Amino acid sequence: MRLLDSRRLTGANLFLSGPGAVIDVAVDDRDGELLVAAWRRHVRYLLEDIDWSPDLAVRPFEGGVSLAIAAPPDGLYTATELNEAAWEAARDLLEGGQRHLLRRAARQLRSAYRDEERPRLKRLLEAARERGVEVLLDEELLTLGSGRYGQSWDLYELPHPDDVDWKRLRSVPTVLITGTNGKTTTTRLLASIAAAAKRTAGVSSTDWLAIGDELLDRDDYAGPGGARRVLRDRRCELALLETARGGLLRRGLAVERADVALITNISSDHLGDYGVETIEDLADVKWTVTRALDGKGVLVLNAEDPLLLARAKRGVTGKLLLFSLDPRNAFFTRHIEAGGTGVTVSRGRIVRMTRREREGIVGVRSIPVTFNGTASYNVANALAATAVALALGVASDSIAKGLGALRNADNPGRGNLYTVDGITVLLDFAHNPAGLRALMPVVTSLPAKRCLLVTGQAGDRSDEDIRDFARAAGDFRFDRVLIKRMDGHGRGRPTGEVAKLLKRAFRAEGYPAASIGLVKSELGAVQSALRWAQPGDLVVLLSHENREATQAYLADRDTGAES
Repeated sequence: MRLLDSRRLTGANLFLSGPGAVIDVAVDDRDGELLVAAWRRHVRYLLEDIDWSPDLAVRPFEGGVSLAIAAPPDGLYTATELNEAAWEAARDLLEGGQRHLLRRAARQLRSAYRDEERPRLKRLLEAARERGVEVLLDEELLTLGSGRYGQSWDLYELPHPDDVDWKRLRSVPTVLITGTNGKTTTTRLLASIAAAAKRTAGVSSTDWLAIGDELLDRDDYAGPGGARRVLRDRRCELALLETARGGLLRRGLAVERADVALITNISSDHLGDYGVETIEDLADVKWTVTRALDGKGVLVLNAEDPLLLARAKRGVTGKLLLFSLDPRNAFFTRHIEAGGTGVTVSRGRIVRMTRREREGIVGVRSIPVTFNGTASYNVANALAATAVALALGVASDSIAKGLGALRNADNPGRGNLYTVDGITVLLDFAHNPAGLRALMPVVTSLPAKRCLLVTGQAGDRSDEDIRDFARAAGDFRFDRVLIKRMDGHGRGRPTGEVAKLLKRAFRAEGYPAASIGLVKSELGAVQSALRWAQPGDLVVLLSHENREATQAYLADRDTGAES
């Protein structure tokens, strides 16, 4: 038995409907049930000792188990210590240890919670919930309401509830955007739609943090920290919050409620972290965003994703709005016939459909990121953005204007075209088999004498996922493949192991050894590709590391106008 990880959960999460703490434990199947039983007994004893409700969750995974406890928001550090103490006592019991250590832990936990407890904060939180006012909380600030209707206080300078102007506190419309692929592009499309509707959007995403046209910072802000920053900005009128797997697993949701939650799709990616071993586990993680929806909220789902549909059939809180590339999709058509609303493509146009009417919104070819309709994955992203915008009540003409306004240059790392000395370079962030398969119609639509692929994989993919990536190009045969070693992304694997595995996978697909090269860095691979290529050739660059430096390098040498 071994403790793998222990972390605070600051919001609703995979295990609990609210904050708490969770540990991941490696344990053999034969000892798992005994461990869980012992942990339950010890954790209940410790929780009762500090007068907390025994709200527990157990989630087995291959080779281990996650053990979670609910906790008050001013007791999360104490909760992690309590959970670890219960685990240690359970382990010691099974391995013949001493029980008196648990009594000592209880005394220490009482003292720790007295130091962490904030009675004034509790009074404010209770008052906010009585009034239905949204709460944003971290280690430094409490915010009641959000965006232009919110107010923040330092935790050491909290007011009495009677001194708060509750009437002016409310929340701006809030959207949670998650899924395996398409999150960032969909978020950018929604930001463009918001601008067309003359609404100042606060955007937290994988690539940046922004309020309207103002870029606040470039970094990965697809977690709770980024979400809270935009929700606390008084300029924000609409919150678009990209919500990535990592943040959901490490901390949970940043918000207690959302008006719309979108799940774009589910495919194999980043398996093996925090007990998420299968694609079904990953779907459960992404489904966490539905915890933020109440009866008035809208869940937007991809009607062509079987994992999402399986969960939708079990029941959805709030309203369901579907999007589908195929208007004849069985689940989509049944949803429409039952009185639901959907968004699809009909005769080359994005269409809103109900049982009684169809409304054409915009032609697919008028949306630059679709590459005249060949990039079906971005057509799907445009459908998802349209569905979310409709759920928010945005007018159709603003949706059409916003979708048409986002150029490929405004979507860095996603389907960007450059021309360098007569060589076409297609840069994209496709980083898993589903992403590469979706990109291939764009690759085949571009004229090229010869075609070179620059790619790599991080170490947190399974061997099978890495092999599947090499298969994802299908019948298309690249003339040359350059594999990046990506040494900074080994994530536990020995240096060079992933690159060698990927090379063997391409060899298994029939690529001659002489057509495959290994390069240490992404920028080095780009330079090598451009030395190999000749005017009229196409370089497909899958950018995974140092993306800004790579984009700047290509932009400096670009001699053609990007579409």
